[in-house]
Amino acid sequence: MRSARLLMFMLLVGSLAWSEASAAGLEAVAADGWHSWYVDGGDGRETQFYVRIEDGKPVRIHSLSWNCQKPTKEAATNHGRMSAADSYAWFRAVVEDAAVDKHVRDAALFGLVESGSDDAFEYIDRILSRR
Repeated sequence: MRSARLLMFMLLVGSLAWSEASAAGLEAVAADGWHSWYVDGGDGRETQFYVRIEDGKPVRIHSLSWNCQKPTKEAATNHGRMSAADSYAWFRAVVEDAAVDKHVRDAALFGLVESGSDDAFEYIDRILSRR
């Protein structure tokens, strides 16, 4: 399952045509600094996300599982559990925001894959269908 997700991520990075959409879904995590939340993937696993915001834009994104350590020694604002749909909306807004660094948008694509949302997989499928 992990290798299928990684393959999907690599295909997305290679095929996504970046749009000029704004990152309108960032309100919940818009303050500068580290933010974290977790999403229940629906299959009994939880994924913890850490995001570094600077000047109102994400500059680093990490998705972690139970065996990974926290990516920062700095305190993070913990937003607790986020629904898969809300996490999907946040990551999709980042992916579609041309003002966000390409490497951060690539990490947001992986966040979409890790979110476990049906909407995320439909979105990914639409992106791949445009190839």
